[in-house]
Amino acid sequence: MQLLADRVMETQVLVVGGSGAGVTAAIQAHRQKKQVLLVCKGKVGRSGNAIMAGGGFGTDGYSARHIVGEERAEESYTQAQYFDNIVKEGFFLSEQDVLEQFVQESPAAVKELLDWGRAQNLSFDFRPPANWSSAGLSWGKCIKQGLKQNSGIALLEDTAVVELLTSRGRVCGALAIELYSGQLVLIRAQAVVLATGGYQPFSFKNTVTDMTGDGPAMGFRAGAKLADMEFLLAFPTALNPRALRGSIYPFVFEMAMRRISHRVLDRDGAEICIPPEIYRLCHRTKLSKLCSDYYWGHAIAQGRGSADGGVYMDFSQNDAALRARDVADFDAGNRRHYPPGCYKGDNIRSILDCVEQGRPFEVGLGYEYSMGGLLVDAGMRTNVPGLFAAGEAASGVFGACRAGDGLTEMLGQGRRAGQSAAEYCAEGQLPGVDEEQAQALCSQILAPLQRPAGQSPLALQAGLEQAADEGFGVIRTQEGLEKALARVRECAGQLDTLGVSSPSRRYNYEWLTACTVRNTAVCTEAGIRAALLRKESRGCHIRQDYPQVDHDNWCVRLIDENCGGGHRLSRKAPKVTRIALPTGREENVMAYFLSERTGYRGQKGGAVKK
Repeated sequence: MQLLADRVMETQVLVVGGSGAGVTAAIQAHRQKKQVLLVCKGKVGRSGNAIMAGGGFGTDGYSARHIVGEERAEESYTQAQYFDNIVKEGFFLSEQDVLEQFVQESPAAVKELLDWGRAQNLSFDFRPPANWSSAGLSWGKCIKQGLKQNSGIALLEDTAVVELLTSRGRVCGALAIELYSGQLVLIRAQAVVLATGGYQPFSFKNTVTDMTGDGPAMGFRAGAKLADMEFLLAFPTALNPRALRGSIYPFVFEMAMRRISHRVLDRDGAEICIPPEIYRLCHRTKLSKLCSDYYWGHAIAQGRGSADGGVYMDFSQNDAALRARDVADFDAGNRRHYPPGCYKGDNIRSILDCVEQGRPFEVGLGYEYSMGGLLVDAGMRTNVPGLFAAGEAASGVFGACRAGDGLTEMLGQGRRAGQSAAEYCAEGQLPGVDEEQAQALCSQILAPLQRPAGQSPLALQAGLEQAADEGFGVIRTQEGLEKALARVRECAGQLDTLGVSSPSRRYNYEWLTACTVRNTAVCTEAGIRAALLRKESRGCHIRQDYPQVDHDNWCVRLIDENCGGGHRLSRKAPKVTRIALPTGREENVMAYFLSERTGYRGQKGGAVKK
């Protein structure tokens, strides 16, 4: 049979994704003397979500001091407390053996990242008890340095993996498009590591645009199970002016401006009130993301939002001199990474002036991270032999809400996935390819090029975003979710009619979107179906019609299995290694943190007080 692929490559370990999880997986497999091919949709170090981060990451204090070597770390913040916080911030849905791997193995990966940074004279600020921060682009430079120090890893950049290949129930490779040439490449592999990031189906997000759910959806089609897909995290994000939309400076202001605090106002100028005990617990911690989702989200759902669905940050209640000092310090601190008045690539001088002069500015809840992804064990193995996942493409560490560090997660899990993939390749040979399957998938990938009058992939992507915006957002209801599911199913029914206006394969963005929109459709349907089934509120799944946290019935993970191209949901209790699962109910997702039943100590240390 003459394959439709333009060329064939072979490797032992194929790693998909060029950010932190992918690079660390590739390096670890390479250290085990395996042949490794790293495939990245963009450029290593300049693609993936890590470059969008505010740059904060951490470990427990003991590991920071004794493994990473940071003398200023506070040992009193132990691994046990770190573990306890993550379980409870995740509403007890963390797979505790997977979390054990995260807590125990990530510090060594953090140390190595910092070593790579020092080799390039990059600066990382340390803040007790055990946190570092730098610019997102510094992460990119670090992982590029890691590849440089581990030569021998084959690298294929500007190449999008679009389907996995399976044979006799195991993964045997993948199909990819070289974006600049348009060539279709068949990659044979013994093991595949998916490190592609998560999915964000919304129009308003603060991620890169590549968060289309590629890894989870490709794995799902290959037979791997998904979990926790209903949990998506949003947090304060720039909404207007339009040129700054998507920037995370509103959240960074809260974390970095230490002398002043802000209020949040609705469209009429009335304050959106947060109970003092909740404010004290969450302020200047990553738990403030969920706090904003809950209180801002309810206000917006009640019609108190702006015309664009936002609210207003207001620093006017602070002394003018303190505002001026914090703005000056913020700007000065950023100059190590950005020009004056800038944050990342954006000139935010007008917003800094608003802070200094006490004028409100418009922000919204932009989506950042998906807790859901491929179901993995502590070795990052999926249920499909030869298929592994790491970072945001996987699930299990953060449960229903990530208030920990996704950057740390990708490093530790990437390493473990690379190690497990290498061990899997220790015995056996390169499996054969199911040529009939490969040919059918090649035909499916190429088909939109032959339909110039077909459905627009860009319009279909916009339709999915609209459905997610209207019914799958921060505050959810049965009616809204049902309407969103119907619209997503309608969009999914048009996937085989997609066409592109140009038959050229060379960097054809419409063609690439025709491939990735399939993934977004799979993940969005999985998420909405799980959200409909989960008749309670938990973490980032906040239902207006079921506001209580119901441990008795819903302290379970929802698992999604491919059933003839459809979705079959089941329940799974999280594995327990240290902390027993709770019983009973809590009034809502924020009252949960104040409950004695929860026993949450807080990121600031000490017992939470009502």
